[in-house]
Amino acid sequence: MNTVTHALLPVLAAKAIAGKKVTGRELVLVGLLGASPDLINPHLTLTARMNSWSHGLPAWGGITLLLVAAALLSRGKVRWRVAGIGSLAYLLHLFCDAIAGGINWLSPVGEAFWGDYWFPVILWTPADAVLALTAYFVFRAIPKWKEARRAKVPAVS
Repeated sequence: MNTVTHALLPVLAAKAIAGKKVTGRELVLVGLLGASPDLINPHLTLTARMNSWSHGLPAWGGITLLLVAAALLSRGKVRWRVAGIGSLAYLLHLFCDAIAGGINWLSPVGEAFWGDYWFPVILWTPADAVLALTAYFVFRAIPKWKEARRAKVPAVS
């Protein structure tokens, strides 16, 4: 899948599940963590993805340990909820790549290839468009509609 999907899917999921319990800055962090396997070690081919050290469970474990350390050492600046959601965003990226061609789950320490094109390449760009439009509505259009509606309704006293 494309990096746009990897960034927006966990952001929209976090917003749907946690709602106002996560801030805009935290959602940006979640999006970056969702896209991070591609940002850390970019690839253009399936073979390159299969050999990518950032596309395996060991890398996910390392990122999760870094997030736990950040939550422990940041004195509340990195909240546990966000560390957990960020870890899940990275794992969601791996799962999405597994159903969009496959990955080596044990890269770089071993070989455990799994996956296939269960989500075909031809749908990747439309998925990006649907997620981008959904994000626009969730974060911009719907809040503006609610704000306009509140402005029209007189306060009840």
